[in-house]
Amino acid sequence: MKRIYLDYASLTPIDPRVIREMKKYSSSKFANPSSLYKEGVAAKKALAEGRQKVADYINSHSDEIIFTAGGTEANSLAIEGVIRAAVHSGVKSPHIIISSIEHSSIIEVANKLEKFGCEGIKCEVTRLSVDKNGVISLDELKKSIKANTVLVSIMMVNNEIGSVQPIKEIAKIVRNARKSFGTDLNYPLLHTDAAQALFEDINMDNLGVDLLTLDGGKVYGPRGIGVLYVKREVLSNKLIEPIILGGGQEFGLRSGTENIPAIMGFGKALELANTNSRINTNTTDNESARLGEFRSIFIEGLMQIRPEIIVNGNLNSGPTQSPHILNISIPGIDNEFFLFQLDAKGVTCSTKSSCLRDEEDSYVLKSMSADSKTSLRFSFGRFTKVRDIKKTLRVISKLLSK
Repeated sequence: MKRIYLDYASLTPIDPRVIREMKKYSSSKFANPSSLYKEGVAAKKALAEGRQKVADYINSHSDEIIFTAGGTEANSLAIEGVIRAAVHSGVKSPHIIISSIEHSSIIEVANKLEKFGCEGIKCEVTRLSVDKNGVISLDELKKSIKANTVLVSIMMVNNEIGSVQPIKEIAKIVRNARKSFGTDLNYPLLHTDAAQALFEDINMDNLGVDLLTLDGGKVYGPRGIGVLYVKREVLSNKLIEPIILGGGQEFGLRSGTENIPAIMGFGKALELANTNSRINTNTTDNESARLGEFRSIFIEGLMQIRPEIIVNGNLNSGPTQSPHILNISIPGIDNEFFLFQLDAKGVTCSTKSSCLRDEEDSYVLKSMSADSKTSLRFSFGRFTKVRDIKKTLRVISKLLSK
């Protein structure tokens, strides 16, 4: 049985071209880039090349790219690193603003800082609500920013429902707040988790964020490699501190020997994404449009099977909805049992974020007043075919008719 993979939001397959790139740097240029001999110099050159490829993808400077062991670590560095720096600079009771549907790597760090503080200094956390489409209220954000607000962290694309937040508008609100509190203040900073934002326009010249997270496992790259973009001014003003100490690699922000094969694979994956996946208004046959069409076909087919099926999030792909994620609720089913039935028929999907513990319900769907007990997430990608969508619909129809 040929299996159908519809869980790209959880993890993307590694593109064969990325694997070939990684093999080159696993067998030949394998040395420690901090070494002074010939092989180390070659590895250091490769590190610089990989860093530049990531910088080119988001239109930033290469010295603003900090390599980590994945998106989770990048998010932790963004949140805890900024809070540590704020506490050490004398900020009393630093305030963090997040949304109620952030990735668990943001939620859990914020929870820890709220409960235990940072070096004895209590932290305050505000969690913004979302509407039925999973989008925050800009008015609520404005009202939530205070004089002690150090960081706002709002993810660009939600990993469970695919909602897209208006990051440029959020950035404008944060900048205006920073000005209103005095020109000598550097806060609040703005961070966005862009791990799922493969189909969004990420351009640091006009996005307006101070920190941004990327993850290799979400862009057809290797696992265990991520990036935190840190704006030059944040680095120069020492507004972020490391959370992993050691040899001082990655401009002093992330110690540990750099993983050159993974870095070069990540760079190659983003290079491919620039040509294959990004929004291009001059091209109708692009990946975003292709996956958006699949999503529409899937929704239309589901409604024909059972009209009471609910789409969790925006019905149509567009400015507030990523084309590659579809979250639905099927009234009357047990979603875990239904997932196993689909699995037995060769179709993979998920019931919630794979980063949640087995016993946890989806807090994302709860935030939207959706039923997480009957929900399934289907997510599409580079190797998805229209025949996969149609076969999955036939399987769902047979299972629901029993």
